[in-house]
Amino acid sequence: MDDIQTERDFYYQQCDKLGGRILQLQKELNQVYTDARRSHTTTSLILKTYDLINHNVAVEEIGKRFLQVILSTMWVDRALVLLYDEETGTFTPQYSLGLERNSPPLLKIDDTVPEFLFVNSNTESTSVTVSFCKAIESQYFIWVFNRFDGIALLIGNDMEDRKFRLPFEEKDRDIVESSLSVFIDILKRKEAEKALLKSERRYRNLVQSSPESIFIYCNGKVEFANNAGLKLLGVENQEEVIGRPSMEFIHPEDRERIGTMIRETRQKHYETPLTEARFRRIDGSTIDTEVVAIPFIFQDRSAVQIVAIDVSERKKMERELVKVEKIESLGILAGGIAHDFNNILTGILGNIELAIAYSSPEREEYKFLENAHSASNRAKELTYKLLTFSKGGVPLTESTKLSDIITDSVNFVLSGSSITCDYSLPADLWPVDIDVVQFRQVIENLTINANQAMPNGGVFSIEAENIDEETIKSLPLSVKRYVKLTIKDHGVGISEKDLLNIFDPYFTTKDGGSGLGLATTYSIIKKHNGLITVESEIGTGTMFIIHIPVSKKEPSEVKKKEEDPETGQGKILVMDDDESVRMVTFQMLAKLGFSTVTANDGNETIELFKAAIESGEPFDGVIIDLTIRGGMGGEETISRLLEIDPDIKAIVSSGYSNNPVMANFQDYGFRGIIKKPFNIRELSECMLNIVSD
Repeated sequence: MDDIQTERDFYYQQCDKLGGRILQLQKELNQVYTDARRSHTTTSLILKTYDLINHNVAVEEIGKRFLQVILSTMWVDRALVLLYDEETGTFTPQYSLGLERNSPPLLKIDDTVPEFLFVNSNTESTSVTVSFCKAIESQYFIWVFNRFDGIALLIGNDMEDRKFRLPFEEKDRDIVESSLSVFIDILKRKEAEKALLKSERRYRNLVQSSPESIFIYCNGKVEFANNAGLKLLGVENQEEVIGRPSMEFIHPEDRERIGTMIRETRQKHYETPLTEARFRRIDGSTIDTEVVAIPFIFQDRSAVQIVAIDVSERKKMERELVKVEKIESLGILAGGIAHDFNNILTGILGNIELAIAYSSPEREEYKFLENAHSASNRAKELTYKLLTFSKGGVPLTESTKLSDIITDSVNFVLSGSSITCDYSLPADLWPVDIDVVQFRQVIENLTINANQAMPNGGVFSIEAENIDEETIKSLPLSVKRYVKLTIKDHGVGISEKDLLNIFDPYFTTKDGGSGLGLATTYSIIKKHNGLITVESEIGTGTMFIIHIPVSKKEPSEVKKKEEDPETGQGKILVMDDDESVRMVTFQMLAKLGFSTVTANDGNETIELFKAAIESGEPFDGVIIDLTIRGGMGGEETISRLLEIDPDIKAIVSSGYSNNPVMANFQDYGFRGIIKKPFNIRELSECMLNIVSD
């Protein structure tokens, strides 16, 4: 029995040992299982957290996604992310899941809080952990705080359910710390992406709203054009330019130079200085710009950004300035010869008219005199054209309606021509201040131009209209109301290159042309404070557009030319420093019935004028030359004569002057004006106007 009991005790002992070993093994297996679960949880949590990087999620949503990963992976039912505010020293809730209350408490910390703090029910109680546990009201049992990034993560679950979940241990801190660190990295990356997108949007908005044209060229093609760039090229949307060769929109003559600039910018990575370039618009027209090329990275590719400034208006003004300078240069020449040449012409024309007057058509020499008279008048017209360029050649304006002047001038030029004119001249057209003779030149020159442009005949048009301030805002004009003339032909047109020079003196593309017609026209319009522009296309025709300021006065009647000069009577004093002018004026006045006394300069004129008054036989009128070489001129002379006789009837005479007296003679005390070279009919009209007053 003892042996049996001993053997039984042995087996009991072995069973106890085996049971203990089984229990130990079970315990170890449970630990392995727990560790495996923890390892799986850690791995799953990290992987799922990293997976957030690949989701196209906004920064505002990334926090909730992260908490969803926490709740779905770990053994928790609530989680909260807080951000630290350095100014207040508090944490404020940013993202939360599984909370019953809408506003979790604010948590305040101090410098005693470690960089990473782990809190759960097994944590040794300290003043720090107690204060935190109390602050969060035991809703959370893990607290991780990253002081450097100012972010905290709290997670927890209901106390009743903890028995069904793995207990938290200190090593769980690694899981939470790792996931929080990954979340911080993701948050930073998302914030950076958000900032980048915001920066890109800001850049795009800035570029799109820029008044300068901006293009991006990559691999020889247009990759981007802002709104101003589309407008510059004359297109409405990106699709019309994107993907097209970049040089397609550059003027052919500039392509090699601009292409080299773009290649060097991309290869050498430097910004080019501002340079001129002509862009070619979608309709084939050209626009002047100044461009700068900047190295650029576009969608991870090497590119070049072109910034173009539209300088077409400035270029236009520069060309206008060049024209003005050329015309002023010609004006110096014209002004220098005008006085002497017109004095000579006055003598020639006057003597020829006198010879004709004292001759008869039956005589053999009469025909030669008429030919000489005609040639002298052509010389007079040429001189008058030259004087329109002169700086001092101020138009002698009067308020006039344009309709009759336009039709008379056109009919004169088109007499016997194969072309006709289509008029559009409203009855209510505003009057304008013009020099009638000069403006006839303008209409005649443009009519001749249209006639020559249509050698096979056809119809050209002249349209007049009233223009107010609203319509002319974009034009370089100074007053509020204008009359606009549009002269349009359907001829051969003018090339783009020639358009830049058509108003230059002596520039012509026609055989036998003088090159003065359009230059004269330009100068006349300029001196009338107006504007003339031109548009043309080869094979389509040419259009001249003129703006003339509206007059503030009532229009005067255009006087008809009399065939024979009227005679009169009276005593006239003539002052001129040119003997031939004095003599021919003396003879013409005698022919008209006047008695005449002549003087060489102002001093002699004053003495003769005083003597006539003292003798009781004063002069009925005085003709005073404005420019006297080496003596008292007309302006000082009239001033002295007005002191003697405020009612003096004086006429100012000149062939050229840069003095405003010719344009505003009444302001200086003159009653009339006569321009050299004058004929006997013009002298008759002028004298009778003042003597009969």
